[in-house]
Amino acid sequence: MNPLRFMEVALSLSAFGAITFTLCILWDLAFPGFAMTKVWEALLPGFKGISWGSFFLGLVEVILYALYTALVFVPTFNFFRARTA
Repeated sequence: MNPLRFMEVALSLSAFGAITFTLCILWDLAFPGFAMTKVWEALLPGFKGISWGSFFLGLVEVILYALYTALVFVPTFNFFRARTA
């Protein structure tokens, strides 16, 4: 089995994060009584309420978190996989 590649994992996590974040914002707009805005404000620095500026800032931050996750996860996974093979 081949080792994980950074770019594939980074793009997959970025797409997953961007889609999930966008769906959550749409949920907040459709059902304000069940909004997750407070959660996003706690997790994403600079995110304040639902506006275009906050949406794009949050989107960039989610993608950066995904890249960081891939940067840490891929080498760690490949290291332990090589040791157990």
